[in-house]
Amino acid sequence: MPLEEELGFFDSKRTEWLAHYQGKFALIRGEKVAGFYDTADSAYAEGVRLWGNVPFLIKPVLQEDPVEHVPALVYGLINAGV
Repeated sequence: MPLEEELGFFDSKRTEWLAHYQGKFALIRGEKVAGFYDTADSAYAEGVRLWGNVPFLIKPVLQEDPVEHVPALVYGLINAGV
């Protein structure tokens, strides 16, 4: 699975990071943290500057991961009326 290493690393450090970086966006590649940023956009710009067009993880440091709801998918409406 892509970014599996980065997600595992993030999960292992989440509790530690919450004390100092809650609400910031972590920029991670492998098990290396490039920094914590105020916005996902600034983390992305730094990731591209550091590593170029390769996979890297940008993830908010939050107590729990937010759950995204896309009603059209949930209710099967993507192809409604087709």
